[in-house]
Amino acid sequence: MYNLLISPKAGRRLKTLKIEHQWAVLEALTEISEDPFVGKPLTRELTGRFSYKIGIFRIIYKINESNKTVRIISAGNRSTVYN
Repeated sequence: MYNLLISPKAGRRLKTLKIEHQWAVLEALTEISEDPFVGKPLTRELTGRFSYKIGIFRIIYKINESNKTVRIISAGNRSTVYN
């Protein structure tokens, strides 16, 4: 199991979601902490990061294998999460 570190930016975006969407994201974060490689590896300028899809929402994260942590970089609607 990996430790999750949520960036301030991701935390602010998660607070703006409706409560039912927050629950869906929380379940996804649990799944990511158990196996962070379930997400899709990103390419180009986002190489080294992963994207986990929950309907129209995305979680962008980076894995640090050496200390077993996953840093949540951004989370929210797919139209704004990659900015």
